[in-house]
Order: sequence, then C-alpha cells, then structure tokens
Amino acid sequence: MGQIRATLLMLAAAILATGGAASGVAAASTGDGTPRGLAPEAVVEKVVTDALQTIAEQHERIQADRDSARAIFDERILPFVDTQVMARFVMGPAARQAQPGEIERLESALARRIGNLYAGALQRYTREAVDFASEGEVALRTVTQDDRRAVIAANVRGPHVDDMTLRIQLYHRDDRWRVFDIETSGVSILLVFRDALQSAGRNGDVDAMIAALEDGAVDVDSAWQSGSDPADTTD
Repeated sequence: MGQIRATLLMLAAAILATGGAASGVAAASTGDGTPRGLAPEAVVEKVVTDALQTIAEQHERIQADRDSARAIFDERILPFVDTQVMARFVMGPAARQAQPGEIERLESALARRIGNLYAGALQRYTREAVDFASEGEVALRTVTQDDRRAVIAANVRGPHVDDMTLRIQLYHRDDRWRVFDIETSGVSILLVFRDALQSAGRNGDVDAMIAALEDGAVDVDSAWQSGSDPADTTD
C-alpha cells in the first residue's frame, strides 16, 4: 500500500477517535460519553480535533504497545461507530433472514476486525499523524443531511497528504449521530467489507462471513490499494 493511501486510511480511522472535549463544542452526553444533540458536522469536528490531539499526546505509547493502540479504538472510537448499521449492510440480503443473534455476532466480529486494522495503521503511521496534527488542516462541509442520514466532506491537506477529500457518512439513531462509512480516493470502507464478506459467505452463510472476519481473511488493504485515483467527492 502506498504511503499516501495508507496514511489516509489511518487518518480516516483517526477521524473516529476521540479524547477529551474539543474547545468550543458543548453538548449533553449519553451513558457511554458520546455527544448527544450535536449536528453531524459538529460531531465530526469534535472527533477530528480530539483524535489528532490524542495521537500527538500519546504517540510514544501507541508506537511501543499494540494493546494501547487497540485500547484507543475500544474505549474512544467504537462508541462513535454505528456497527449495527454496518453489520446489516455488509451482510447484504442475508440480513433479512438472519436471526438477531447472528447479526450481533457478525457485528462483534466486524468491530474486532476494524479495531485490529485501526491499531495496525495507527502504529505504523503514528509519526505521519503527529506531523499532520501540528501542521495539517481539515476543512469540513455538510454535503447532505436529513432526519436520518448525513454526508460530511472533509478536505484534508498537510504533511504526507496531498489535497484530498474524505466523505464521511453518519446515521442518526438513539438521539445521536454516528459514523457508518468513510470513503477516500473513491473507495468506501463499507463497500470493501461488503464485497469481501459476500464472497466469503456465498448463499448468505453468516457463519462463513464471521469466520472470514475472525480469521483475517477479509483483505481490506488490497481492496483499498486497488481503488481509483483520488477523485472529487464533494459534489
């Protein structure tokens, strides 16, 4: 995977990270600490600011300890990701016949797989993230928003990253907005997982999908690398 694309993957994951409260952003919180009542763009602004601050402050510990990188995902990122929506989407037609327990099992396996990918990318590109935290810029714009879904364009520029755009999709549920997909360079994280799992679980075999996630057989890195060249996704 090329450095720029891999760095963008790491930055896309970092957008989901959060530390303390960002300055100038105030809102009620749910039981798990995620913001409630914020508009989608304000949610993204908060987590971007806090993510980069957290990486800058904890970069030595992150690089030295894989468990620390994974803990950041489990404790600070996962509450901002709607894994339920993601699980139903990546299951495809099988979700309509699946039992609630099967969906929950796949949701847990998906969260673990994303967490492992995040921790690996964060460890490998911590230095780039620290450079970006001190010198980079992220400009946000709401592309579309209705009662349930929103799309935020995040233009990213700075060290190690050319002028590129992340397309962040959020879903409103339980009185809060959470991310369920990030697209960069024309490649959607959610579609990459869906295509891989549909190949693994032919005929809607949920157990095969879960096994593919747990065994690391979902080759997200290769799919990301084979994506299209950076494209304008802000329209």
